[in-house]
Amino acid sequence: MKLLQVNKQFMGCYKMNFSEIIKLFIESKQEYLIQAQGYEKDLLIFWNFLKTKNVDDESWPYFLGGANTELILESLKFYIKENKINSISTGSRFISVLVEFFQFIIDKKIIQNKELYEEMNSPIYSTRSFRARINSWISQNLKDKEGSAIFSQSEIVRLIHDCNEILNMRMMNDEVFEKKIVPALILKLVVLTGVKYKIVRSLSINDLNLRYGTIEINRYVIHLPHSLVDQFELYVSLRNEKANSDYLFIQLSGEQLPDKTGNTAYFLGSLTTRTDLTGIIKFAIVEMINKGIGESIIKEFTGVGKTIFEDCLNLINKDIHKDRNIFLDSRIRELFSFNKM
Repeated sequence: MKLLQVNKQFMGCYKMNFSEIIKLFIESKQEYLIQAQGYEKDLLIFWNFLKTKNVDDESWPYFLGGANTELILESLKFYIKENKINSISTGSRFISVLVEFFQFIIDKKIIQNKELYEEMNSPIYSTRSFRARINSWISQNLKDKEGSAIFSQSEIVRLIHDCNEILNMRMMNDEVFEKKIVPALILKLVVLTGVKYKIVRSLSINDLNLRYGTIEINRYVIHLPHSLVDQFELYVSLRNEKANSDYLFIQLSGEQLPDKTGNTAYFLGSLTTRTDLTGIIKFAIVEMINKGIGESIIKEFTGVGKTIFEDCLNLINKDIHKDRNIFLDSRIRELFSFNKM
């Protein structure tokens, strides 16, 4: 039965069994032919989880009408245990399928669940945020083999957006300042500059010049985007109310940030499920290399060593190998000796 033909019957979908609802959901996806098997497999595992709660084909709509973030997290733990996985990407995919499924059955009025809908749509800075709570758990309990893989452009765009949501808040308490405002500013600075955390934590308040919109890092003075200047201005006003310190980024006590990434890593995990800043640093360095900034300048400015820099070069070489071949061939044909052969 075509999806359009069954739309009028959605109000009676509570009479359908769970497998029939899965079928309707899969048919609604544009990727039906490509991802149907993966969607179905994950949702059937979710159904097995529901059965451990004594849910059957008659009671499932009522039970899911009372679902919340804690129940989804419990189903993720069940999924991990049943499949013996420890991969961030696999766990995140399972959650993504469940999010899409719940959005579908709520939008189509198959179930009513105001609480879960609000949690799934709460801003990232909210204590009710579904995404922040799930991502934090995943980042602390699962891992991927390539933990320092470069962030994609779309991941960086999303990260900047989420950090801006935090930094554009006007009402905040001490906990928000230390655990969200400071990490959000650090992440944006790392995205822009590729600077290592140990350098960021050593920056002085005098390294930031709000009048001219610049910051000095390892003796290099660079301009900051206007929006970041505005956010630093708000941060400094809050910071100066907390403590008198020479360091730009401080703890509530006024002391220098700890050696380990701590709150910054945890905050990054709540946004992306990843806690390693290296993937962001690599993104920034690849951007700089592509803009023609030399190796020595990049290393001096960011503080990265040979390994990370060469990783970034390899990423570029892998992506543009064919273009490099064409470039080299065309330049060789322009050599003096080529025309004298």
